[in-house]
Amino acid sequence: MDRIGRYKIVRELGRGAMGVVYHAIDPNIGRPVAIKTIQFGDNRKPGELDRMRERLFREARSAGMLSHPGIVTIYDVEQQGDLAYIAMEYVDGPTLDQVLGEPDPLDAERMFSILAQTSVALDYAHSKGIVHRDIKPANIMLSQDGTAKITDFGIAKITAAENLTMTGSIVGTPHYMSPEQVQGQPVDGRSDQFSLAVIGYEMLTGEKPYTGEHLTTVVYKIVAEEPVPPRRLNPSLSNGIENVLRKALAKKPDARYRNCQDFVESLEKACSASKGWTPMPRGGLLNAPTMADMKAPPVVAPAPAPAALPPPRRKGRPEPAATATTETKRKSGFPAFLLAVLVAAGLLALIGWQAAPWLMPGRSQPSGSGARRAAASKEDAPVPAAPPVTTPLAIPGDAAGDAKPSPVGPAVADAEVGQADPGAAPPAKKEPEAVKPPAAEPSTPAPKTERRPPPVRAGPPQEVSFLSSPGGATATLDGNPSTACSTPCALRAAPGLHTVALTLPGHHIERREFTVGASPLELTPVELKPAGGTLMLTSVPAGAAISVNGKRIDQVTPAQIPLGLGVYSIMIEKGGQQATEKVEVKNGITTRKIILGQ
Repeated sequence: MDRIGRYKIVRELGRGAMGVVYHAIDPNIGRPVAIKTIQFGDNRKPGELDRMRERLFREARSAGMLSHPGIVTIYDVEQQGDLAYIAMEYVDGPTLDQVLGEPDPLDAERMFSILAQTSVALDYAHSKGIVHRDIKPANIMLSQDGTAKITDFGIAKITAAENLTMTGSIVGTPHYMSPEQVQGQPVDGRSDQFSLAVIGYEMLTGEKPYTGEHLTTVVYKIVAEEPVPPRRLNPSLSNGIENVLRKALAKKPDARYRNCQDFVESLEKACSASKGWTPMPRGGLLNAPTMADMKAPPVVAPAPAPAALPPPRRKGRPEPAATATTETKRKSGFPAFLLAVLVAAGLLALIGWQAAPWLMPGRSQPSGSGARRAAASKEDAPVPAAPPVTTPLAIPGDAAGDAKPSPVGPAVADAEVGQADPGAAPPAKKEPEAVKPPAAEPSTPAPKTERRPPPVRAGPPQEVSFLSSPGGATATLDGNPSTACSTPCALRAAPGLHTVALTLPGHHIERREFTVGASPLELTPVELKPAGGTLMLTSVPAGAAISVNGKRIDQVTPAQIPLGLGVYSIMIEKGGQQATEKVEVKNGITTRKIILGQ
């Protein structure tokens, strides 16, 4: 598929339960867009398809009325047969779900920036009477300048209803849904607040508050059970932080905060009052040491009874059989004390073989640090044949529909269980793991692997097309001013790795790497960001009119105001009261709260 409607498909961005999301270009104005397709299904009656189409257009129009920097804008909605699609703003960054999947946790500043921006956008939508219904990390986009944008407004209601109609039950992963939503009750903005609190819980603890092996288990826990106390998952959290999360995750909407901003502000205050707290990465508890691990050394499973393991036999000697010894004792009246002596001798031989198998014939004595360790005091414990298998702290499993598996998968568990038992006999002609000389510790750290460009292939230069939004940017190839053109344009480049820089007055410089092969290349359009930042302005009380440098703007607090770099005079007004402050807007996000009456 190279086109949907008038839009030219560039690449696929992802797939969901209802359809595919594409990166595309609106050829009429050269604007990059995201195309979300919704598959209604082939088994529907014509009247049902008409109702679905009407509902989709109605909800898309409602969402299209939301004009806010923190909400992905909807441009267009259309239908072709049983496939509907929505063209919306393209965000040049990852989802929050992708960011949370990284090994390192979010730092506190970035975490609260994302939560605060999302709460402002949600409260704005709620003030317009629109509830998202599907707030989750995958529906929060993070642009390169740090702006958080909520996607799928209005669409969530359509897809949720479609899922229920198609299967008669909830489809997907309802980990972030509120109790009233999973029960099919009416929802308002406090349902989105519950979902945002689930995200906050996951950011702080690394785990979702409601998990289970089956969707029915997850739904039951959301409705009837309290989540695991956050401090049990992250001991650095305080009682105050736990109380804020508990209130926002209350089963009854009336018990939650008044709005999303109240929740985020309360959480930030609780964290500020708590010293030494740190967020945890997703699934981090599975890799963290337990209290037992920190207080005592790992417990090594005892070796099997010596009678079950025969001592190592030398080459050429017959292997003794326990059954033959027992039978001989039974028939000839073999003295019991002699049997005990033989058993003791076997035990000593087994211990000697485990501790120093190189003393046995055919074994070579290790050298270096391994020999020094072998010559240590007899009180030292023998080195086991394999490292002890430790059992991680049990965590309730996620639903089968989760997008990302647990960091400790079945394959890893099976590999650990399958290691050699400390007391088991070694395979024939194979050195036991325990007696292998340990690798010498390097005196210097190993060099890091550097990213190498692909090898240059011989061939004629190929044409490379560049496109930017807005157009008119200067595209400079490999830093050479003589190889430059004004977008949309094309340059010829030899096969191999190249870099293009796009510059436009009043915008940030954007650079892209690309590899030229044996055919012409059309690069993905580059969206140029205006040089400036976003002012996240809140006030007490909310709903105040805003003026920037004496000019009234069409927003009320809370608001996200895109501005160029510099110092601005910000005035808010409500109920006959005014307050003015000087605010310096920096690149990225600048937050400011103004209190009337002070």
